[in-house]
Amino acid sequence: MAAAAVSSAKRSLRAELKRRLRALSAEERLRQSRLLAQKVFTHSQYQKSKRISIFLSMQDEIETEEIIKDIFQQGKTCFIPRYQFQSNHMDMVKLASPEEISSLPKTSWNIHQPSEVEVREEALSTEAGFWMRVRCCVGWSEQGDLISSSCRVLGLTNTATVWGGARATTMPT
Repeated sequence: MAAAAVSSAKRSLRAELKRRLRALSAEERLRQSRLLAQKVFTHSQYQKSKRISIFLSMQDEIETEEIIKDIFQQGKTCFIPRYQFQSNHMDMVKLASPEEISSLPKTSWNIHQPSEVEVREEALSTEAGFWMRVRCCVGWSEQGDLISSSCRVLGLTNTATVWGGARATTMPT
């Protein structure tokens, strides 16, 4: 398949997945968010991890608030994305508390994040890095390949991969 045809097919697939996600009711999104949170909480990598990177959810994504609160309740360190304006660069920076989120400035995508000038610990600026990442995705294949950016939990060293939604590759659903 020619590169242009593949690119076009990916765009069409992403648009269809986004349309289906937008069609989910708030109740169904909340139900799936709770299921994902329970999978994360019981995952051995989450239980072992002390430093966790997680996205702040947008309105049409799986809600991560419950996971973020649990990170702090468990005494773990939480890192969230900070994108540089007009750049592809992103740092994972330390969040002081779940309550801090609402006071952070919003990006053009309406996502809370620390300002670029605010000095914060960056997860990858120390040898400790982060041990686990919860990442936003739109969909994946039946083989577990990322199609585009619901939630994927990746352990970074000797870890299992857990997918959000109804399918999990290394833990019971």
